[in-house]
Amino acid sequence: MKENNYKRAEDILADDSLSEHLINGEISEEVIPAEELLFAENIRKALDSPKTPFNFDQKELLGKSITNHINQSKKNAVIIRISSAAAVLLLIGVSVFFQLQNRSGIAQFASTLPAKPQSDFTQLMLPGEKIIQIEAQESNIEYSATGEKINIDTLKTIEQTVKTGDMAYNTVIVPYGKRTRITLSDNSTIWLNSGSKLVYPVCFDEKKREVFLEGEAIFEVSPDQAHPFHVVSHNLEIKVLGTVFDLSAYADDSIVNTVLEHGSVELIYKGTSMFGQNKEKMTPGMLAMYNPDSKSLVQKSVNTRDYTSWKDGYLNLDQKSLGSIVKKLSRYYNVSIEIESQDLADETFTGHLDLRNTAIQVLELIAETMDIEIVQAGHQITIRKRQASG
Repeated sequence: MKENNYKRAEDILADDSLSEHLINGEISEEVIPAEELLFAENIRKALDSPKTPFNFDQKELLGKSITNHINQSKKNAVIIRISSAAAVLLLIGVSVFFQLQNRSGIAQFASTLPAKPQSDFTQLMLPGEKIIQIEAQESNIEYSATGEKINIDTLKTIEQTVKTGDMAYNTVIVPYGKRTRITLSDNSTIWLNSGSKLVYPVCFDEKKREVFLEGEAIFEVSPDQAHPFHVVSHNLEIKVLGTVFDLSAYADDSIVNTVLEHGSVELIYKGTSMFGQNKEKMTPGMLAMYNPDSKSLVQKSVNTRDYTSWKDGYLNLDQKSLGSIVKKLSRYYNVSIEIESQDLADETFTGHLDLRNTAIQVLELIAETMDIEIVQAGHQITIRKRQASG
């Protein structure tokens, strides 16, 4: 074959007519060498599908072609597209690699646990599949500095073996209708709300303090500049040094809420960038709302007591929708509450609810200020528009 008739893969892609013939399979090997045809076809497929990987030989040959024809304008455009496709493949690979590497051991352990509470009692799960059942509605779990002794409601002491260098986890699962307070080995205190799960090391290692939460908890973190405290959930990670904040990350909620009472925290979440990790700091008095679906985070100023008062046995509510209030009460009391219509669920309530009362008493208090009535049939509670008398 004469040199002036020789066609390379980039010549085919740069020529609109030849590209069309390539797509239609109309180019003969007598005109173009078979290896160039194959290479051109592979490049074309890569451009059509950004996820198609190049093998080593193709990358090497493509690099030489780019160098030899960089000054040709039309071929330049093709090369830019090829380079972009290769760059996307590389970035996707790097992103996946870092996401896998950054998935903490505690999150992996938490994924092996039951998704929902398996008991009506609060459960303390120890290594070796040992489970302690706690009957109290409001319980208290306190660890010694070494994590070897656990006091439960000052009535029972549990002992466990802590092996040096062995990262063993304890888990507390709180069903709906119950709550517990946990004092960890570093003296940090956590109020765990109804329907929540907390995973934490028996004793923290020398690098950092890390726990996993599903549900809602208020954290009062013991300051330790050398060992930052990390709270990991399915969609958000919080880094703190010493502070008080509330994290609500229930699996059935569409938004993950973080409220900072005092101190400073850094939120780490999956964003929209290629590498998928954003960081944002919070200041006291702020609420951060993270949407895992849109990967967006918005902050606004709030009265933090509206979000943290539940640990003290009451709800402080300011223009909250009836639907959101009922969801909290259903979890808190472990009762089924239905609202007659969406319009009714969207109506708002402002007031102070004493959670030491029964669910019916709390709902009746709401009914006094709204045009609603509470109907109970067995274990089912229904909220409906007040019926006209007579």
